[in-house]
Amino acid sequence: MDLEMVLNELSLQTPADDEKTARQLMSELISTVRQATITGVKRVIRTADDINNIELAPGYPVARWRNDKVVDLEERRFFRTLIAKAPFWADVAEAIKSDFNLSDVFYQGEEARGLCFALVSDAFPVSLNSETRWDCSRLELTVTRFEDEELIDEYLEIVHASRRNHVQEHADWIKHRIQILVSDGVELWNYRKELFPSLEFCDKVRQQLQSLKNGNLMLQQVMKKLHELENYCKTWTTGAFSIESLRKATPESESRLQQFKQQLTFRCPDGRERIFSLHMRLTPGSWRLHFSEKLGPGKILIGYIGPKIKSN
Repeated sequence: MDLEMVLNELSLQTPADDEKTARQLMSELISTVRQATITGVKRVIRTADDINNIELAPGYPVARWRNDKVVDLEERRFFRTLIAKAPFWADVAEAIKSDFNLSDVFYQGEEARGLCFALVSDAFPVSLNSETRWDCSRLELTVTRFEDEELIDEYLEIVHASRRNHVQEHADWIKHRIQILVSDGVELWNYRKELFPSLEFCDKVRQQLQSLKNGNLMLQQVMKKLHELENYCKTWTTGAFSIESLRKATPESESRLQQFKQQLTFRCPDGRERIFSLHMRLTPGSWRLHFSEKLGPGKILIGYIGPKIKSN
């Protein structure tokens, strides 16, 4: 899965005062996107299906900008190529919400469907710098999701750009994101030793990973968590394991350990069976990654990756 860009449609909802300002804003957006492609991001940007009708200034929709001879021809051509190569994120937005048990994603109280797509696909969101709230390199989103038939709110931060310097700030993130790309779960399993030399995987995980087909957005969420564990192992050289060093990592409650002891017990590569109480929550969504630190410093066992373990 390539690293794509997603255009934040909320940034197009505040028209500029006049056409000249609108052209300047679009020029800055093109500059931002060019910088992203130079850094390694795929030359594709996902947009809303109605983008051509959105007004950049009163009486000046995107469609007019695209045909405005005052605008630099190369900028217009570049923009056309960007939006012609990928399906609209709106086409898959509802399916994504269903797959991740999401209700809605909001930014400052407004539903943000484009940012929702960027969040779950681990894509790179870009904005027109139409308001001061978009002139920042990170955005904090409010995510509502369903878990155990309850609606839960959580707050997640994502990278973002509306200027070239924002992209430059995220150069390491972009480089790392591109380096960890795999096409599907089969490839992830086959290259697990090269990608995650500090992690050992129980055989049960093989089938779980291989079920992640090409295009499954959960694949990137799994990759992110595995890399968090791999990076932790590189710093954990002596002493006791510190769960506080990992985000969204917790042990199972005593009641769940009693109730699901059998389901949480997995055979490890050394032939021993262990209870995997420690787990990380994949966000957004309801999947869990269960792991064990019992091998000692520098090594972590992966026992389960999949939906939260529940009663049948």
